[in-house]
Amino acid sequence: MKLSTENLEKVFRTELVETVALNGVSINVNDGEFVAIMGPSGCGKSTLLNILGLLDNPSAGSYKIDDVEVGALKERERTAYRRGKIGFVFQSFNLIEEMTVEENIALPLTYLKYSSAERKKMVEEVMLSLNIAHRAKHFPNQLSGGQQQRVAIARAVVTKPGLILADEPTGNLDSKNGSDVMAILSELNRQGTTIVMVTHSKRDAKYANRVINLFDGLVVDTLEDCM
Repeated sequence: MKLSTENLEKVFRTELVETVALNGVSINVNDGEFVAIMGPSGCGKSTLLNILGLLDNPSAGSYKIDDVEVGALKERERTAYRRGKIGFVFQSFNLIEEMTVEENIALPLTYLKYSSAERKKMVEEVMLSLNIAHRAKHFPNQLSGGQQQRVAIARAVVTKPGLILADEPTGNLDSKNGSDVMAILSELNRQGTTIVMVTHSKRDAKYANRVINLFDGLVVDTLEDCM
C-alpha cells in the first residue's frame, strides 16, 4: 500500500487555545516500505499516524492511499475504507479483557463477510505463525506483555492488510520481547506489508528502511537505509 501526504495540517481548537499539531507535512511511503517516524513528545507523531490510519481527518492538505484522495472522507467512509486494509498495533495492546486470545484475534473478521469456518481457519493460521496457538483459550490477563503484543499483532494482521500502523509497539516490553516483536514486524514487511511505526527507540528504528523525523509538527529530515 502506497501513502502520500502534501502540506498536511492538523489544528486542534478550543474556545481559548489553538494548537497546531501538524504544519505542512509532506511525506511519501512506498508500497512495501518500512518507515519509522521519530521525534520528541508532542511533535505530532501520533497525530500523523491517526490521520494515516483514517482515524482522523486533517484540517487541510492532501492525503492519498494508492493515489486515491482520502483526506476528506467522512467518519463512516473512513471506517469502511480502512476495514480489512489497515491493521493497528498499539503500545498498550488494547485487547478486550473479557475475550479469549482467539476471540480477540477474530474480532476484525466479524465486520467482514467471512464464514465462521473461514474465520476459524484464518485465526488458527495466524496464531500458529506467531506461536500463540497454545494460548488460544486464555484471557489477556493470563498472558505476559510479550504474549499480549503477539496477540495484538495477530489481530492486526489476520485480515491480511496492506498497511500496518504501529504506535510505540515495544514501549511496554522488556528488551527481549521488544526484539521479538520487531522481528515479527520485519518479517511481515519482508512478506510485502507496508509498515509505518512511531517510535522513540533508536534501536527499533534501525529495523526500518527509512526514518522520518518530526519536530513541532514539521518534517525536519529523512534518513534512509537504517539497517
